[in-house]
Amino acid sequence: MDLTGGYYDAGDNVKFGFPMAFTVTMLAWGVIEYKTQLQSANQFAYALDAIQWGTDYFIKAHTAPNVLFGEVCMYWNEEFFNSLLLLLLLLFLALIFSGFLQASCFCPG
Repeated sequence: MDLTGGYYDAGDNVKFGFPMAFTVTMLAWGVIEYKTQLQSANQFAYALDAIQWGTDYFIKAHTAPNVLFGEVCMYWNEEFFNSLLLLLLLLFLALIFSGFLQASCFCPG
């Protein structure tokens, strides 16, 4: 089953159907309301592509007459999770060594 496409919600690797449907609907409504402005800014085709990216996903998520996948989560295997933890640790250390974050040791004695 191919459920590629659509939009993830809040950066957490989950596609929630209702929030995505609302977002795509509001985007489509905005394109209807501001078509002239989008065309004059050469953004109309991009807006239509963004709408189609969401609607194509919903078509794929409707796999049978009474079946609609409303929530899809990315599979997290151990290798991916460990890579993510290592990346976050390296980012944290880079922020400390760059001086962006201040690390201190307070040991009352």
